[in-house]
Amino acid sequence: MTIQDPDPRTGTARARLGVLDGTTSDPTTDAGGAVAALAFSHDGRTLAVAGSAGGLQLWDLASQRLLGTTLPTPGDEIRALAFGADGSLHASGTHVPVLRYDLNPHRLITEVCERAGSGLSESAWKTYLPGLPYRRTC
Repeated sequence: MTIQDPDPRTGTARARLGVLDGTTSDPTTDAGGAVAALAFSHDGRTLAVAGSAGGLQLWDLASQRLLGTTLPTPGDEIRALAFGADGSLHASGTHVPVLRYDLNPHRLITEVCERAGSGLSESAWKTYLPGLPYRRTC
């Protein structure tokens, strides 16, 4: 796969040949078809990969591992990706309106806690995370 590695100092990119090693996932199939669009986060640590069948994934470049699961999309090909200055990810395609994914971990944690209504109780923690010391989650 040829990817563009951004140079944050100049805004230019240089070509690099490589693969996302050390994983059991293949971005050319797991993202939903052939790679249709790529984007690097502003800090250069995350790569967004869109597949021709509509899949959208985030990869940690340092560990060369998939971050979470495939992001929800309408299912059509995503043809353009861009990271916003606030760390959000924007995706669009011929039949896909501009989608915005808020990737700020603090906002995501707050949203999950609001939806769940509370964090894990100590008893639930012991059930689902035995052997790990309890810590408050929300």
